[in-house]
Amino acid sequence: MRAELGRENELKLHVKQYIPKDNLQPKAGDVTIIGATANAYPKEIHEPLWDDFYHSLKTKFGRKIRSIWIADPVNTGQSGVMNENILGPNPSWFDHGRDLMFLINQFQDDIPHPIIGIGHSMGAGHLAHLALLHPRLLDAVVLMDPVIQLGGAGQNWAHASTYRRDLWPSRDNAAEGMRRSKGLQAWDRRCLEKFIEHGLREVPTEVYPDLDVAKQQAGSEKDQVPVTLQTTKGQEQYNYIRPIYHDPRTLVKEEDRFLGFAPGDVKEEEGFGREEKIWFYRRLPELQPSTLFVFGEKSEVSPREAREEKLRITGTGPGGNGGAARGRVQSAVIECGHLVPLEKPKEDAEICAAFVGQELKRWEVDEAERKQVWQNLTRRERVDLNDLWREHVGPPPARPPKQSEKTKL
Repeated sequence: MRAELGRENELKLHVKQYIPKDNLQPKAGDVTIIGATANAYPKEIHEPLWDDFYHSLKTKFGRKIRSIWIADPVNTGQSGVMNENILGPNPSWFDHGRDLMFLINQFQDDIPHPIIGIGHSMGAGHLAHLALLHPRLLDAVVLMDPVIQLGGAGQNWAHASTYRRDLWPSRDNAAEGMRRSKGLQAWDRRCLEKFIEHGLREVPTEVYPDLDVAKQQAGSEKDQVPVTLQTTKGQEQYNYIRPIYHDPRTLVKEEDRFLGFAPGDVKEEEGFGREEKIWFYRRLPELQPSTLFVFGEKSEVSPREAREEKLRITGTGPGGNGGAARGRVQSAVIECGHLVPLEKPKEDAEICAAFVGQELKRWEVDEAERKQVWQNLTRRERVDLNDLWREHVGPPPARPPKQSEKTKL
């Protein structure tokens, strides 16, 4: 992420930890969830999903949640608000996966295994990246309609959002309009209310610094305070796509504007790209955690061929989990669009709970086997070189023959 020049990196993450009230003293084996949200949606919009997931996991599978952790990426949601004065125009999808690893390391005493990631859209890409960075950190991942692909709809979304309204006379006015919006009718009402509560903020902001001017632009009454989007339109667009034309403000030299793209991936005539989702896609065969894809039947991101291809390749390469053939990669399709956890949180939660319940059983069996092997070894056997090592490394090198003394003249 390009921040303000001449300053130390002060970017901050806004993180929430949800702890079930009926599990304040968690036990070994209670699952920790790492959540990851889609571009420009506040992390709180997933609270209905977590509620439904908690109830389904508990009542149908007898499993308890230790806690759920979720953070807004540095340039969106409440993180974006905290960082707004130092953000730039060139974010990277690679940042949030690294930030999640730092978060887990920072709070590792509170995040023991089993750890399962659940992410949507761009957030699913963040979790896939985290799993590639540290293959044994996550025990399983749920990737909801992930934007992990060679092509995609990023430019279409960015074009529509570039000209979207982002200023309203008041919060009540914005809420009324959103509740009437045909485009939001497919959302679960709880998710819509969470967006109204958390996805809007009052001006002044960095984008609208003058309250009086903003009131005039929004058409606010005297006693009204205008609201804008919590995540600015600019940062939303910068996440969707990045310029591959030369824009000096990105601080990328013209000769470096294709940096990160593999040969053949650059379509210069389109003017934009997003190299990270291509990188994630090409490394899906290396995913080690068990993986569940939850696709939207009507999603422009996940047509049938794309769904089948992800299921076919994920986990099948060196270091991967073995793929669908070993039962380690699964998929489900829900009758909805791309916004799976916002449109169908209850159905999504039930699918996630069934997968998590299954994976917790697998984790318990694996842990018991590992523990048995470890306990059968002496301390020296655990740490010292063994005969198997020496067999594979080969016999010791032969000593060179002694040289005879040179004949004296």
